[in-house]
Amino acid sequence: MGSPRIRQLLELAATLSGVIVYTSANGFMTGGLAVAGRQVGVSEIEVGAILGLGALVGVVIAPLWGYAAEIWSRRKLMLLAVPMITLGPAAVAIITAHSALLPMAAVGFALGAARLVQAAFGAASIPVAQAFIANMTTPDHRVRGMGGLSAVVSSGTLIGSALLWVTGRFGVATGFAAVASFGAAACVLVFAFLPDAGPRMKLQPGETALPLVRISPYLLITFVGFISYTLVPPIFALRLMDRFGQEGGTAAAQTGFVLTVGVLAVCIAQALIAVRSNWNILIMLRAGAAGILLGLVMLLMATDLLEMCIAMGVIGFSVGFIAPANLGAISLAAGRGAQGKVGGLNMAARGLGTAIGPVVGTTLYSMSVDAPIYGSLVLVGILLVMTFLVPARDGRHLVVSAADNQSFSKDTLIWRDHRER
Repeated sequence: MGSPRIRQLLELAATLSGVIVYTSANGFMTGGLAVAGRQVGVSEIEVGAILGLGALVGVVIAPLWGYAAEIWSRRKLMLLAVPMITLGPAAVAIITAHSALLPMAAVGFALGAARLVQAAFGAASIPVAQAFIANMTTPDHRVRGMGGLSAVVSSGTLIGSALLWVTGRFGVATGFAAVASFGAAACVLVFAFLPDAGPRMKLQPGETALPLVRISPYLLITFVGFISYTLVPPIFALRLMDRFGQEGGTAAAQTGFVLTVGVLAVCIAQALIAVRSNWNILIMLRAGAAGILLGLVMLLMATDLLEMCIAMGVIGFSVGFIAPANLGAISLAAGRGAQGKVGGLNMAARGLGTAIGPVVGTTLYSMSVDAPIYGSLVLVGILLVMTFLVPARDGRHLVVSAADNQSFSKDTLIWRDHRER
């Protein structure tokens, strides 16, 4: 019993390693690319376009990765994706460290290309992990399982933010190089512990169908939520420089520290969710949106580092409840043969919101240093209203009868014996 369990944990660790590399690169880029851009002569609008276009690529390709996750083995997908995810931050490290050797136009183009590679292949990581965890959990533990996945996603972002804090004074190239080293380690994990595919379990058509109508309200929540979530962080360092007169290195380090506090709060909330079952999805969504509103008001009024950290802590803890609730609702609406598909669509909604957010944020920043926060407040207000419009039958925690749960558990054990690796 011990050996199969250890093998399954190693497979899970290898699968999630790609998620951590992808999200840590995103976390570092979100706060660090603006500083790097200013240092090499790339404007704030161009940085926003680089971040946004990278996310936009994910919108197109994420659903394709989701469908591929239902056909290919995890090993094939991850052996393709993880090295390319690693290539992105490695290239940015080289570009920013040696920008003086390149023409100005080439620097911006090279940064954009590196971001596109990282985003395009990174879009595979979360749908693959979501399908894996969905196949490991029964319906009444699905929100808990997605809480664990969300915690891993947030941990990657936490690592990226912490790297920005630690390496900000030494130059952002150091942090991008560190992320690339994490990617190299993830490549080793995937190669060593993800096995080749076994025989695929035959499923009924209903288990493979895409429940687009049922998941569309939650996809919309993902979309609006990520626009709001990505409005402020890209201009955080610039706001510290322009409003509080800090120099670039100090602003980058303090941005990394504040974002680290926020993401740590996300991880704490999601860790709490991962250790408890029977969560009510609607309550989680509404409480999370209301908490983010409060945190944004606090951030707008903050005058020093401590107040900013407290505000980001409130925001992060609130975000920590929305993400797993939304993932759980989407997963519960889909059959076992459609988990990768709905994960890909959710990644597309996430990517579209992430594509729009930095562009809107940097554009608003050119008008006023506080305008991105006001824009985020409006969007979160819309998000809160949306949580009251989600149908209650879709939003409640799924209650499974004993017979249904026994049947699902039996099928899950069969799936574990013959699952797609």
